[in-house]
Amino acid sequence: MKRAEQILSDFLKQHHLTIAFAESITCGLLVHKMGTISDTSEILKGSIVCYDESVKITLLQVSKKLIEKHTAESQQVTDKLAVNLSKIIKADVYAAVTGLAAAGGSETKSKPVGTVFYSVCFRKKIFRMRSKFNGSPMEIKEKACEQLFKFITAGLKSTVKG
Repeated sequence: MKRAEQILSDFLKQHHLTIAFAESITCGLLVHKMGTISDTSEILKGSIVCYDESVKITLLQVSKKLIEKHTAESQQVTDKLAVNLSKIIKADVYAAVTGLAAAGGSETKSKPVGTVFYSVCFRKKIFRMRSKFNGSPMEIKEKACEQLFKFITAGLKSTVKG
């Protein structure tokens, strides 16, 4: 059975699309997993690891006010990461992910540890999803990657003709 990143890679290659990531919770794991696939240079443009809030603000131009209002691990901030990534890396698909893999962040009763936010920007439209996973921080990151690869593939399949 093919891994989720292989299925996404195959779809991107078939449709001559490229992808870039803004990674917070996954800490570079998305780009690492995509980089293990042969001929990935055809589709993978790169990734910015924006784990620390200061990188979200300075490099990806997310306003401090937006972070203060919604927290760095929120759908609003994740949306902005996906959109602003397009100003730094030229690609067709921009995917951003934030979330809480361990205690000590912005967790609340309504946003517990294991909450993950995804935003995918394609053709100036944003597709969003929120998930909740259990497990160790590494297990949460692994599950988040797999879920995002599947989410991107499903979204593209419903959008791309042919």
